[in-house]
Amino acid sequence: MIVKVKLYGTLGRSIDGYTHSSGLDLTLAEGSTIDDLLDHFNLVPERLGMVSMDGKPLQTNDLLKDGALVKIFQPIFGG
Repeated sequence: MIVKVKLYGTLGRSIDGYTHSSGLDLTLAEGSTIDDLLDHFNLVPERLGMVSMDGKPLQTNDLLKDGALVKIFQPIFGG
């Protein structure tokens, strides 16, 4: 399956060739979860703010859908 991934904040800086305007098309095995996607990018769920698929917030064990847009946000801090 192929999903489009967009990384927010500084998350994209660690991915060679990543541009936010186009995102990244990623091929994963059928039945892959958000956890599998995060593992692919070496991202730790506890250090992320939110992950959504097609505009809906997800948990790490939720299944990905072919053709979906996955957005990964870093936590926001400040005051």
